[in-house]
Amino acid sequence: MNFIKNFVVSTFYVFSICLIQISIFNHPIFLGVYSYVYIIFILIYPYKWNKYIFLFFSFLIGFIIDCFMNTGGTHAFSTTLSAYLRNNFLKFFDGNNFNQQNFSIYNLSFLKKIFYIFSLVIIHDISLLMIELLNGSVVISKIIFFKILFSSVFTTILCIIYFFLRKTKN
Repeated sequence: MNFIKNFVVSTFYVFSICLIQISIFNHPIFLGVYSYVYIIFILIYPYKWNKYIFLFFSFLIGFIIDCFMNTGGTHAFSTTLSAYLRNNFLKFFDGNNFNQQNFSIYNLSFLKKIFYIFSLVIIHDISLLMIELLNGSVVISKIIFFKILFSSVFTTILCIIYFFLRKTKN
């Protein structure tokens, strides 16, 4: 019963965050730079839940965003890669505390939380924009690195704001 409840809650959350991304953040913020707030799902998904369902939902988020942005799988790959690497980043930033039964992202110190968020966001954005670069949709120049940096900073700021507004843990 707990699995079904988690699946239904996660499904609702996936479609809600995709709706927010598509309706609000699907437009460039500044000089063609996007903010990818759907990565919040990857940041806060409980690590004790089924990892295969987590990878499926991460892929689903990317696939839905790809369908609406007509980007051909770049978001699906980037979100799945970020989801796959998430536990490694958690182990790196929290060490031994990560293996405890009552671990939560909300218990991380402020600095560790910022580094954790920024690390996953930068991995997501680098993989996303490098695939766009390989597709030929972005001109090779210093602009791509500025797009990665600005996109990562905007997304990290929005994620930090989310963590400040949400004080309770799941």
